[in-house]
Amino acid sequence: MLADLLDHLIRNPRLVVLAAVGIVFTGIYSLLHLPVDLFPGLNLPVVNIITHYPGASPEDVELLLTRPLENELRGLPGLKRLASVSIQGVSRITVEFAPGLTVEQARGMVQARLARAAEFLPPGVTPRLENLGTTLQEVAGYVVYGPRDLVTLRRLVRLDITGRLMRVPGVSGVEVLGGDEPAFILRVDPHRLTRLGLGLLDLARLLREYQSGTVAGFLTRGGREYVIRGESRFRTLADLRNIYLRGVDGERVPLTAVARISQGVAPRHYLIRGNGHPAVAFFVRKQPGASTPTVVREVDRALKEFRPFLPPGVHLEKFYDQAEIIREARQTILGDLFSGAALAVAVLYLFTGEVIPTLIVALTIPLTLLATLVFLKMLGLSLNVITFSALALAVGMLVDDAIVVTENILRHRESGKGPPKAALEGALEIAAPDAAGTFTTVAAFFPLALVGGLIGLFLRPFGLTISLALLVSLVLSLSLVPALLAWRLPRRRGKSPPAHFLLSSLNSFLSRALDYGFRHPGRMLGIFLLGILLGGWALLRSPVRWLPPVDEGTLLIEYVLPQGTSLQESNRLGETLARLALEIPDVSCVYRRAGSPVLSSRIEGVNRGELLIKLKPRRERRESLSRILNRLRRAYGRIPGVIFLYHQPTQEKMDESLSGLPALFGVTLYGPDLKTLTRLAQRVERLLERDPAIQSVYNPLKIQRPQVVVRLRYADLARLGVEPQEALATLRAAFWGLEVTRIVQERTEIQVLIRLDLPRPLTPREIGNLPVRTSKGYPVPLSRIADIRVVHIPGKITRLNGQRAVTLVAEVEGPVWSVARRIQKHLRQISLPPGYRTEVSGQYRILRRSLSDLALILIGAVSLIYLLLWVEFRSWWIPLIILVTGPFSLAGALILLWLTGEGLNVSVAMGVITLLGIGVNNAIVLVDFAQRRIKEGLPPPAALREAVRIRLRPVLLTSLTTILALVPAALGLGAGAEFFHGFALTLIGGLLSATPVSLILVPCLLAWGTPEKKVPEEPK
Repeated sequence: MLADLLDHLIRNPRLVVLAAVGIVFTGIYSLLHLPVDLFPGLNLPVVNIITHYPGASPEDVELLLTRPLENELRGLPGLKRLASVSIQGVSRITVEFAPGLTVEQARGMVQARLARAAEFLPPGVTPRLENLGTTLQEVAGYVVYGPRDLVTLRRLVRLDITGRLMRVPGVSGVEVLGGDEPAFILRVDPHRLTRLGLGLLDLARLLREYQSGTVAGFLTRGGREYVIRGESRFRTLADLRNIYLRGVDGERVPLTAVARISQGVAPRHYLIRGNGHPAVAFFVRKQPGASTPTVVREVDRALKEFRPFLPPGVHLEKFYDQAEIIREARQTILGDLFSGAALAVAVLYLFTGEVIPTLIVALTIPLTLLATLVFLKMLGLSLNVITFSALALAVGMLVDDAIVVTENILRHRESGKGPPKAALEGALEIAAPDAAGTFTTVAAFFPLALVGGLIGLFLRPFGLTISLALLVSLVLSLSLVPALLAWRLPRRRGKSPPAHFLLSSLNSFLSRALDYGFRHPGRMLGIFLLGILLGGWALLRSPVRWLPPVDEGTLLIEYVLPQGTSLQESNRLGETLARLALEIPDVSCVYRRAGSPVLSSRIEGVNRGELLIKLKPRRERRESLSRILNRLRRAYGRIPGVIFLYHQPTQEKMDESLSGLPALFGVTLYGPDLKTLTRLAQRVERLLERDPAIQSVYNPLKIQRPQVVVRLRYADLARLGVEPQEALATLRAAFWGLEVTRIVQERTEIQVLIRLDLPRPLTPREIGNLPVRTSKGYPVPLSRIADIRVVHIPGKITRLNGQRAVTLVAEVEGPVWSVARRIQKHLRQISLPPGYRTEVSGQYRILRRSLSDLALILIGAVSLIYLLLWVEFRSWWIPLIILVTGPFSLAGALILLWLTGEGLNVSVAMGVITLLGIGVNNAIVLVDFAQRRIKEGLPPPAALREAVRIRLRPVLLTSLTTILALVPAALGLGAGAEFFHGFALTLIGGLLSATPVSLILVPCLLAWGTPEKKVPEEPK
């Protein structure tokens, strides 16, 4: 069947040309319409539930909000992780589902459970859903600052800019941080108010009564109908000043007699800075499945159109751009693709010396890539760093099939056959081993279809992309290549190829090596086994991460101060950190946040802050990102009493999305009692700090947060006739302010706040002097009805899967495996009370689980490859010898990775699986030829010598084209090249070791397995 089809194509080459033209047009269409994202399939179903209960302590929030909600959520189908944080007045629960659900499905299930849990919550408390999906959906961040006040800037961002951006296709939301909200503030003199026999609650009730309206009915006159509407709502500050109060004796006095009324801002216990100035920031989130570069490009276009409408002197700066990483990585990949393809084609010409065959093989590269894009579009996949890398890094492998077929056709042509006959017979002769080599590579990726988890999310698109590309290249090598060679192949070979001397020298060397190996196979095996030992040694000394460190062009630096640190002190430190960053010439923008807003999925105290440091474009920088980071580490390291955590924003979001922790390494303690957890956490902290490989240990329970607790005494309240709500309202009005109503204007809402008119801020001792109105109209000091004391409590209570937990986060220098083993050994020596346990957490757990999955993938791949080879060679021991190349190629890859300082990561894992498939291809071609000659009656050693001599050129061609095509990526010169640097090094190191194994060790082992006792000398 194949012979008839190939003969038909050779006789009608225009059919092949027509098919190629069709591939070009459909491939270009697919390229223009494929969605583009950073990573594949990471729209993980994650839902955050935020619940507010003002005034409640962290323990009360946990007891009254978090636990009831968790009890309802724990039974959700597909639930993967349930984590919660309870802080002062706020509960946040993160519900993460296993991959397979959409965000919309997850939201629906969570909402149904929240409706069931409503009856168990305190009155007036309503949970709401925030930040659907992972934080990777945040694709851009901007900061606005200038000479205008923060009320104007926030209104500008929230109303004008957000309104424009929400109309951009693909934008799902805009989160606004910072700025001030307007407020009308009534600074009440409590003594004057009390003399009228009124309290704060009386004043609040009066103001709320004014905020009303009614429709009285309708009035008909002359065929027209009028609606009769009455209202007393406040509209301006003057309306408030015209309000009159009535005392208990009937006296009416203006509100201004007891309160100073002025315009101000609502209280805000966090801050945002841009380049050191008070600012408003906003983050743009994209919809799942939307193309990140397209969304960001349209957002930037909308902001560019809006810039002329910005007030004079107001700056709009971008400090985070996920699309920039994608764009730079795409440019680097395309550059590496063209460079690698050019090197591969150059090598092909050097070894063949033929221009037309070289051009025909080169033609298969763009055709294969375009055809693969068509299949990706049909399967609904996206173009992302993983699939981009697969296409670019597979360039060298894509030409292997075409090279093998072309080389065999040239060999038949050199024997005197005409171009059509040489093309037909050469292609048919090599078709079986060529297909076997491709199928073994595809088989290495087949187990990925059965593996779930994160390693499946990353490796499955990679394996599918490369498999599709290899199968397309196989089809083209057995159709397009023979047809075009039969059509355009010159009948006579010219002079020797440029690499003829190299081939002759290698043939001579291999002949002597095979002579020695045939006589001393044990010694030859021992020489190669040394490489495996070196590879194992390199494996144990290599650092491990899930993702390779990438130059994103932005640094994320978190700082942690002791619990109880004031916002002013945190701001003072943040100003110092921002100033040190802005002194670096390569820094273009610095965004800073201290604390977090109340209505946000971010729950952090003012003792924590973060800086996003945007660097200039890579080509404009004087220093590399690593040098800038080290410079900041040295500068910040001189500041005592502060813990710094260094990330890059996208990697931090990735880490937190994968493991729930923005760190590679952590230790989590589980147990029911907070005091016991605090004591155990201190012991674990000391244990971690003693390890020289661990730095920046952060223990969230190390320093507790101070609080002034005002506990009302029920007996005194009853005796003196004081309402509890009156006492609590007085306390709130003395500090934060008591919100009584809101005035709705055309484009904004204005809070109306009551505050006590105090000459200066109160000290903890002076709180007891606050006057509280009694039912008889006279005031009493707060100290007469309440106990006032200073206590220290945990700043937050965290829970994981229904249990109280505390996680200590640290940075690890060196191999994480050895550090984890040491820490686990020390943790086992800690005597834990019943009901308490510890575990090493963070990305380390994800890595450990992923390695287990990877081991299963490799076992499955080896089994499939063995079965394919067993079918091909009809022998059980020949496939075993061919598979010997696997461990040797892996050892070569590990040695090269260690020599270049590249750690183990998901990019390396992709390289290992690919290497397992392509590492045996050369051995298959060589053994297939030798088996043919043995069947013709040639002794095995002689057949193997001839196979090495004849197949040396295609073996070198396939290996060198793959290696040289990967050299640009291995050098890692472009932006974003770190994503696929490990993959390139893995394949290069593996092929450099697999090639001599295929040409020397495999023939020696095959000869060793023959029954012959005497190995003949090769004829001179």
